[in-house]
Amino acid sequence: MKRSRIRQIASLIALVLALTMVLAACGKKEADGEKVYTIGFNTWGAGVPILDLFGDETEYALGVLGMNGSRASDNFTSEKELENVQNFIASQVDGIAFQASADPVLPQAADACLKAKIPFVLLVFVGDDADRAQFAPNNDYYVGAVNSDLVYDGEVLAQSALRDGHRTACIIGGNIGDNNMDQRIEGFTRVFTAGGGTIIDIARCTSPAECLEKAQAMLSAHRDVDCVYALVGDFVPGTIGAEDILDLAHIPVYASCVDLVTANYIKEGRVAEGNDGIGLAAVIAPAMLINYLDGHPITAPGGGAPEFKTIPFIVNRDNVDDYISIFYTQGVHPIPDDLLKSLTWRFNNNVTYQTYVDLIASGLTLEALLSAHGR
Repeated sequence: MKRSRIRQIASLIALVLALTMVLAACGKKEADGEKVYTIGFNTWGAGVPILDLFGDETEYALGVLGMNGSRASDNFTSEKELENVQNFIASQVDGIAFQASADPVLPQAADACLKAKIPFVLLVFVGDDADRAQFAPNNDYYVGAVNSDLVYDGEVLAQSALRDGHRTACIIGGNIGDNNMDQRIEGFTRVFTAGGGTIIDIARCTSPAECLEKAQAMLSAHRDVDCVYALVGDFVPGTIGAEDILDLAHIPVYASCVDLVTANYIKEGRVAEGNDGIGLAAVIAPAMLINYLDGHPITAPGGGAPEFKTIPFIVNRDNVDDYISIFYTQGVHPIPDDLLKSLTWRFNNNVTYQTYVDLIASGLTLEALLSAHGR
């Protein structure tokens, strides 16, 4: 009888211990889902509206997801960009949301993160395809990449220019060797020439500060050109200014990477049409990084780090007010909080690679984003 009683007590103790372990495990899982990470993130520079937007959107995303952010500017130099990554690592951040604006820095930054065992995700500026293909299979700390389809950026505006009856074009934009500018030129040139158009001249600037001078020289030499393609909104004001100086305000401008200034020129009719959506990557990529840190990484069908491209949408006089209302209105962000949270395991246990695919395929048009805001 006494021995039976001892067995019952032992069984009860064992049961209590088992339940304690289960509860402890559950508590650990909940704690992991609530952990606050410190994420380092950079921008190519400060004071340029579109670059500031990329940083602001990353900061917004981290805030919504409950994270701490450490922001740094590259000051428009590759040396500072690499130094920022090294500083993030030295300060022992939990992860890095990295804009690889200076292409040659990416392999060095990826190697540094690997050695430090700090995960990193690429956003907006994702470096050269060949560089990513080189390190991606061997770097377990590479989370993935999200950027815009920059070739399509150029293609769709070439279609618009052709549709509007233009057969000659000048192009102006950023530095020679800038992969992002080169891709837009590639897309625009291919479609425009295939449609019977001719690229008359291309001006490249080391910064928007050179745009007025270079646009004036180019347009002065080609006063009869049908249209101008500005590769980024940063180069729109200088181009418009050059047209005004030369009395060529009748020449329409098409622009990728619309910013607020460009949007207002669209309202005035000085910019015929633009496209945008590039900044959406700055919100989506941080969600991927948090999933990785939470132990639930988003992986491509083959098992590697996923690389997504958002699809730019057209901004014109018909929709520019709607565009401004969610992209450039104080306190409003194009991807609302609940949609952003749905991309993370800690808020949505059913999130998968397909969640991201579906969002990019149909959820990031201007119409879909307006709908997500209840408009």
